[in-house]
Amino acid sequence: MSSDDPKNIYRDELHRISEQAEQEHSRLKKAGGGFKDAYGAGESADGKIKARTDSSGRITEVRLDPRAMKLSSQDLGEEVTLAVRRAQDDCERRHEELLYDAVGRTPPSPDAAMAQFEEVMHTFNRAMNNRETRLDQILREMDE
Repeated sequence: MSSDDPKNIYRDELHRISEQAEQEHSRLKKAGGGFKDAYGAGESADGKIKARTDSSGRITEVRLDPRAMKLSSQDLGEEVTLAVRRAQDDCERRHEELLYDAVGRTPPSPDAAMAQFEEVMHTFNRAMNNRETRLDQILREMDE
């Protein structure tokens, strides 16, 4: 068979399509798992208070160094709030990084990130269906 043989061309195209699909699937799977597993970590200005959030930004842990108890109740409240906000911001930053790694751009908000991720998954599924159709066509043509 020569390199101009349609069967070779179809095999090359089939191989290229398959590799692209595997790469896209891997990136999206990694991003999806990362969204679910992402967390945020933050601390107060003096580091005596640490907070952690889950992937949706809900507080999962607050740790107070015993020295933090020497703060006034107002200052303690402000420092806890600061640590929690930093943890929530950290979680949002991690989501943005995951989305950027998957699709090459970051959305303006967590809701937009989820909508963008769902759009990417829909586009990916549609592209996979189109590739599957094209692969079937190539295989039929190779059989002829």
